[in-house]
Amino acid sequence: MQRALLALVLAFAVPLQVTAAPVLLDVDASDVGRRVIHVRELVPAEPGPLALHYPKWIPGRHRPVGQIANVSALKITARGEALAWHRDDADPFTLHCTVPEGAKAVEVQFDLLLAAGSEGGAQFMTVASPKVMTMNWNDVLLYPKCAKPLELPVVARVKLPNGWKFGTALPVAKASDKDGSVLFEGVPLETLIDSPLLAGEHVRVVPIGAGKEHSVVIACDSPDGLEATPETLKAWNQLPAEAAALFGPERPYKAYTFLLGLSNHIPRAGIEHHQSSDNRLGELALVKAAERRTAATLFPHEFVHAWNGKFRRPADMIVGDYQVPQQTRLLWVYEGLTNYLGWLLAARSGLLAPDDAREYLALTAARMTNSRGRAWRPLDDTAAAASVLFDAPRSWASSRRAVDFYDEGTLLWLDVDVMIRTNTKGKKSLDDFCKAFHGGGTGRPEVKGYKLDDVLAALAAVDPATNWKAYFARRVEAVADAPPLEGITGAGWKLGFAEKPSDLFAAQEGLSRGVNLFDSLGLLLGPEGAVSDVVPERPAAKAGLAPGMKVIAVNGRRYTPDALKAAVGGTRTGGKLELLVESGDFFKTHAVEYAGGLRYPRLEKAEGRDDLLADIVKPRGK
Repeated sequence: MQRALLALVLAFAVPLQVTAAPVLLDVDASDVGRRVIHVRELVPAEPGPLALHYPKWIPGRHRPVGQIANVSALKITARGEALAWHRDDADPFTLHCTVPEGAKAVEVQFDLLLAAGSEGGAQFMTVASPKVMTMNWNDVLLYPKCAKPLELPVVARVKLPNGWKFGTALPVAKASDKDGSVLFEGVPLETLIDSPLLAGEHVRVVPIGAGKEHSVVIACDSPDGLEATPETLKAWNQLPAEAAALFGPERPYKAYTFLLGLSNHIPRAGIEHHQSSDNRLGELALVKAAERRTAATLFPHEFVHAWNGKFRRPADMIVGDYQVPQQTRLLWVYEGLTNYLGWLLAARSGLLAPDDAREYLALTAARMTNSRGRAWRPLDDTAAAASVLFDAPRSWASSRRAVDFYDEGTLLWLDVDVMIRTNTKGKKSLDDFCKAFHGGGTGRPEVKGYKLDDVLAALAAVDPATNWKAYFARRVEAVADAPPLEGITGAGWKLGFAEKPSDLFAAQEGLSRGVNLFDSLGLLLGPEGAVSDVVPERPAAKAGLAPGMKVIAVNGRRYTPDALKAAVGGTRTGGKLELLVESGDFFKTHAVEYAGGLRYPRLEKAEGRDDLLADIVKPRGK
C-alpha cells in the first residue's frame, strides 16, 4: 500500500501545500451501494508507542459523534508485518500499537459499514443510498496523537462508482473519468474534515448569485428531483446578496458550495462548514411544494453559520484536538441567533413567502409555549447539556425540554432585534450588530473566538440604553413560565389560534406522518397513532395518556388521523372524546375532558400597532 499511494501521488504530481510528511488516505467508495467503504491509510510514525484517534468532537455537531462502532476488518501493519493493537480502556475512539524499529509509518486498513436509515445518529454521519453518498472524512480515517493534530497534512484520494460525479469545497488535484478516482491537493486535517464530499449518479451544479463564488451541487436518487422551480432559483440567487447586506461585503470564505443530497433513503439533515454545507432532504424536496415550504430555512441557516459558528465561535468551543470536549453553553448564540437569522434571510431572499414567514414564528411560539420543562430548566442549560439532549428520545420532550436553544433562540433574538429598533427609533437594528460582530472576513476560512462579554459589548455599542447582561440573565439563565413572545408583540402581532391549520403547519404535520394536537389536547402522535409526547397538565396528560402508548380507536371506531381530528373538533359543540389506548399487552379507554375544539397556531395582527415584521423581512440585497 505504501508504494502504491506514493506512486499515486508522484504520478499525479500533486502540489502539496505542506512541509511535513503527509498522511496518505485512500478511500474506495466504489462499493457504497452496498453501504460499505474500504479505507487504506499511510500514517507517518516514529518507532515506539503510537496512539491513533478516530475523530470524535467534530465542529458543528456539538457532541461526540462518529461511526467507530461500524469500523470493521481493522488491520495495522508496518514494514509488511501485522501489529498487535488494543483499544484504550477509557476512550473507545483511541487505539494503541507499537511501531517497530526501522519503520517510518504504519499502514491502516478498515471497512466502514454504513448505518441504514437513521440508525445510530446517522443523520450526522456518512450516509448513502444506491445512487447518492454524502461522505464525512472524519468517518474514514484515523490520525496519530500529536501536538497539533488539526495541522496534520493529509493527501486524500477517493474512488467513486463508475459514472458518478461529485461536489466538495476541497481543492482537486486530478480527477479521472475512467475509474472514478479523484485525488485532492494536500490540506491540513482541519480543512479535510471541514470539507464533506457529495457524490451520486445524478448530479447537477447550479451557480447562484451575481459572481462565481456561490453554487449549489445537487445529487439525487433520480433525475426527476434535480430541477428547482423558477421561484426557488430566484431565491437562491438572492441569498448571497442578502447575506452580504446583513454581514457586510467581506466574506469568511473564498467560495461557498451548498451540497444538497436528495434521497428518501438517507435522513434529513443540515450541517455547517466553513466553505460548504451538507444538506440532506427527500428525493423530490425541490419538486413538492410541501417539502419546499418546510425546508425553506435550511440553506439560509447553514449559510449564516459561515459567519456565526464557523468564523465567529464561542471560545470554549474552539479546541485543538478532535478528542477534546467542547463547552456548549453559548449555543443559544451560536445556534439560536443563527436560527433567527436563517429565518430572516429565508424571508428576505424569498425562500419563505410573507405568510409562511409569519406562520413560522407562530409555530415556533406555540412549540416553545408547550415546552413545559422550562419550569425547571433554563434555556442555557439546554445548551450546556446539548451533548446528551441531541440524542435523547423525542418522547417526554415537553417535560424534559429538548435542544430548545434553536427555536427559543429565534424568539429571543427577534425580541432583541425589536428592542434595538424600538430603543433607537428605527435607526439601528440587529443587522448593525451582525455587521460589527460577524463581519470583517478576510476571504478565507478562519476562527475568531468570543465570550459572552464580547456579545454584550457589541450589543451595547448598537443599543446602549438596554442592560443586556440583565436581559440575558433573565431570559437565558433563569427559568421562566413562558417563552419570550415580546418580540412578536413588539413587532405588531400576537399569537392566536384558528380551527384550521396554516399551510406550513399542514406541511410539517404531513411530513411527520403523525397528528399534532399540542395546542388543543396537548398531544403529539406519530405514525399509526403512537403517542410521541404529551404536555404536562393538559387534557391528554390529565386523561392518563403518555409516550409509549398507541391510540387504537376514537369514540368506539378504529383510529385514523381524520377521525381523531373530527372528534376533537366536535368537542366544541359538546361532543365526547374517548380514546381506546394500547400500552404493551394492555388496553384501556381514556375519557379526555376537553371542549375547545381544534386549535392551530397563527399570528394575528395587533390593533393599533405598526407592522414591524414587514420592515424586518424587507429585502436588503442588491
